[in-house]
Amino acid sequence: MSNRKRKKYLFYRLCRFVLFLLLKAFFFFKSSGRQYLPKNGGCIIASNHLSFLDPIVLSVASTRILSFMSKEELFRNKLFAKLITALNAFPLHREGTDIKAMRSAIDKLKNGDTLIIFPEGTRSTSGEVQQGKIGISMLAAWANVPVVPAFIEGTDMALPAKSKKINFFCSIKVSFGEPLLFMKSGSALSSKEQYQIFSDKVILAIKELKNKKACKG
Repeated sequence: MSNRKRKKYLFYRLCRFVLFLLLKAFFFFKSSGRQYLPKNGGCIIASNHLSFLDPIVLSVASTRILSFMSKEELFRNKLFAKLITALNAFPLHREGTDIKAMRSAIDKLKNGDTLIIFPEGTRSTSGEVQQGKIGISMLAAWANVPVVPAFIEGTDMALPAKSKKINFFCSIKVSFGEPLLFMKSGSALSSKEQYQIFSDKVILAIKELKNKKACKG
């Protein structure tokens, strides 16, 4: 490991530790199912999306160092861009298909990184898990990596969509589920149809994690 990478790694771990303490103190943070995260090799964490806090809580909940795509606008402020880049964020052009971001994501996955993807594509304002887009299936297929479903609860209360004010002392929880693998079918279905079927499977797994939480109360 180069000296630059070592410094970045230590900075990431320090930030994660500080954020863990803050989440514990102000949001009663809990996580479960971390045993489902692969110990090595590339993988995707696929989660519901409620708030800008979601990448942070997933990074704290995970035993692995995570990378994530952020909308291009967040990189316009040079100081903030340096901070989120140090935390493994990379820009995504949300209009159309961002080939550069997709290639970067595939390279990271093939190099053994763990990538956060929100299959819904945007935050849910209702709190309900929306239909997934096929991008996650394409990444899972092209990089040949497992997808670990995750369900986040409470970040929409802590930092609601379109709000800049954080509400403290809300309960935030993260649950991980069993990994899913994209398997290409030999049927007459088109690639796009197969991608959508797998995306739907990922969304169903996220909903099942939500239902398990509801059953446990």
